[in-house]
Amino acid sequence: MYRDARKKAGLSIEEASFQLHISTRTLLNYEHGISTPPPETVLAMSRLYREPWMTQLYCRRDCAIGQAYSYEVLDRVNLDPASILLKLVGELKEAEAVLGRLLELAVNKNSREDFTREEWAEFVTNLQEFLDVEHNIEVLKISLGRWCDVSELIAAHNRKCCERGYASKEKAALIEAAN
Repeated sequence: MYRDARKKAGLSIEEASFQLHISTRTLLNYEHGISTPPPETVLAMSRLYREPWMTQLYCRRDCAIGQAYSYEVLDRVNLDPASILLKLVGELKEAEAVLGRLLELAVNKNSREDFTREEWAEFVTNLQEFLDVEHNIEVLKISLGRWCDVSELIAAHNRKCCERGYASKEKAALIEAAN
């Protein structure tokens, strides 16, 4: 994946390693699967090669958290932002259609044990519509990575959440410093 992305970007091994601040030998080891790059190097490669999917593929394949919580990489659908937005509209309508029932099922429930088996099964089935929305938004963010640095958009969103009092400013400062 790393070698193909570098070549697609039109960079030699020397140019890429210089811009990534790593040795050519290290980059070759990553490209040939001899060693696994650290996440910050994959992020730098993704930006340098203009391959926004690289980070999701890395997390899905090489990170235990990503393996547990990342969505499948959708490589068989139209991934241009307009197509994704159209798909998102449909997913939002489907989620809105089940929202009332989800609320009915969740009223007066404080834990999983408060549901009957049938209620829980229905709740999970309906919840899938919201996971479809979330997955679609993740795909949109990655697709937009071809146009801009999505981390800047997310940082702006995080600042807005802090300004509105939804998150602590201390955490936002840590996140901002990491970017």
